[in-house]
Amino acid sequence: MRFPSLLAPTSSLSRRLWGTLSLSAVLASALNATAVPQPSFNLDGLGQVALAGDFNAISLYQYSGQTESLLFSNGSQSLLSQLPNGIFTSLASADAAIQALCVHELKDGTVKGIFVGGNFTSLGNVPASGVALFNPQDGKVTTLNGLSGRVHALLCDKETNTVYVGGEFMVTGSNSSNAIAWVDGTGWKDLPFDGFDEPVKTITKSPNDTIVFGGTFNNLVNASSPRVRHAQTINLASADITTEQTTNLSGFNNSAAIVCSTGKEKQWLLRDGQKGSWTANFKFSFKPTKLRLRNANFEGRGTKLFRFTAFPMNGIMNLTYTDPVTNTSTSCDAWCPLSATADFQDFFFVNEVSMNSIRVDILDFYGAGGGLAGIELFQDGMLSCFLSSQTVDVQTNKYP
Repeated sequence: MRFPSLLAPTSSLSRRLWGTLSLSAVLASALNATAVPQPSFNLDGLGQVALAGDFNAISLYQYSGQTESLLFSNGSQSLLSQLPNGIFTSLASADAAIQALCVHELKDGTVKGIFVGGNFTSLGNVPASGVALFNPQDGKVTTLNGLSGRVHALLCDKETNTVYVGGEFMVTGSNSSNAIAWVDGTGWKDLPFDGFDEPVKTITKSPNDTIVFGGTFNNLVNASSPRVRHAQTINLASADITTEQTTNLSGFNNSAAIVCSTGKEKQWLLRDGQKGSWTANFKFSFKPTKLRLRNANFEGRGTKLFRFTAFPMNGIMNLTYTDPVTNTSTSCDAWCPLSATADFQDFFFVNEVSMNSIRVDILDFYGAGGGLAGIELFQDGMLSCFLSSQTVDVQTNKYP
């Protein structure tokens, strides 16, 4: 399934209208309309006057820069601004199509420029391949060196001073293909997943600050082997969670409260003096590489020993971890210790095994009973981020 770009409409006419209407206020600031003195004609004694010639319309020449020539010819397109008399004039012409525009604005409202994308090789007679920055204050065009190809989509995110660029391209010295970021003051910045295997057609930002890419792609470039290991979170929130021997204490009996928790404000406890378990069943399979546990700490309660079992294989997983006391690496399987004082403890899977259900058995405890304050699972791949409509949600990368 192919998706038209939300940022770059497909027809030539709609691209011109979209670019003109959505950015007219910014582009207008780049135009200093200089009125041209009008000659004085007295035609009262001539009666009716007719003009003959090869034309379709007529207008008065009132402002400097007003031209009789076509604004678009030979496939080229331009950034336009409107003169006070309603006629459009060109601010900067490209030698081919302009397919995407966005205003690069800082949090304080300062406009740094207008990002222009397309399949051009020059803008305003300045060499620029596929993308350029146009300054609406002085009309200067800045080349963004390194990109080779065509830009279909742009998203200017003023919250991070980052511009996301999508299309069909490569960037010199970059690992990303078809998608990359431009960070103000830094330049080109690789995306954490190295882009996509096919063209990106549209980029937008969701209300939860997620950057969403759409296009004709099938895979992320490094979906199977990201450069940062154990970094992709497995979605535990979508799992069906069941427990055994959950406490009756109000505020400590919500087994879902500890999913992906980053602190110990919420805790799930077992009944005092009882062993128990926490189980999550998923609608998809995954291969986790890291388990992160946060221990409970309510009135001395906490988990001392646990076991991790994977299903449908019904196998106890071998784990490695760093002992927080001796700072040495060790391993465990059926009896894994959990620190009572550490903020959290990471356990790494010795074997990458496909599973669709997990169970954490609490075998021994500190104080009156066991429990947990947080559980997270991580993997190397990003396959769980793909949606059936061939879009991918990628959490906003907070570049420095």
